[in-house]
Amino acid sequence: MIAVEELIYDFRLAFNKLEREDNQSVPIEDIISFLNRSQVFWVESRIAQNNPLRKGYEETLKRIDDLQALKVEFYPLTLTGITDSLYKGFTASIDPAMSYMKYISSYVKANSGSCAAELVVDIIRQNDLSTMYFDTNFQPSFLWRKTIATLGNNQLTVYTDGKFTPTTLYLTYLRYPKAIDIEGYVKVDGSGSVNQDCELPYYAKADILDLAIKFAAHSTENQLQAQLTENRIQTNQE
Repeated sequence: MIAVEELIYDFRLAFNKLEREDNQSVPIEDIISFLNRSQVFWVESRIAQNNPLRKGYEETLKRIDDLQALKVEFYPLTLTGITDSLYKGFTASIDPAMSYMKYISSYVKANSGSCAAELVVDIIRQNDLSTMYFDTNFQPSFLWRKTIATLGNNQLTVYTDGKFTPTTLYLTYLRYPKAIDIEGYVKVDGSGSVNQDCELPYYAKADILDLAIKFAAHSTENQLQAQLTENRIQTNQE
């Protein structure tokens, strides 16, 4: 956790030093906007491999630790049968999963006759479905407690060989961090602001501030400071 008051104070302190000649003042709502853009950007850099280490989420223990506060485990989703002449399957909308950001893993509860079991779900590419669905090494199997699924259009489609029926899918995912905010101003939609600290680990503070200052520098066309901040961000990610 990083206190929102601390982020705002440090942002103003750093930005005022950078802009002291122009004596610019950044409105509180803009600071909040920069901070929120920064924390999402920071999370995305930990998920993807577009960072100096070329490591994504769960490829290193540090990446797992970075985002543990955002992990939602075993969120239940209802499955509904699909009509397809070639593939037998059941689909679940991801929409009920609050603030969904990235898929991690899932399993399904399934019935086969009088038997019930939990099956591991392997996500495959849509282009591989035609091959893997009919391959005995990969096709859905109640006996081997495994099945395959595709992800697209904000839906998870779980496949069956027709010998078992998936009933509920349990999704583990990363959510978006809660929006940083502070009381004292009116939002664009007319609602009042509230106090909300940053959920990310405290050691992310320097990165978030650097990113926020970078965004602010771009908005004020301070290209030199934007480049200097970018250099710091690259160093911090190594």
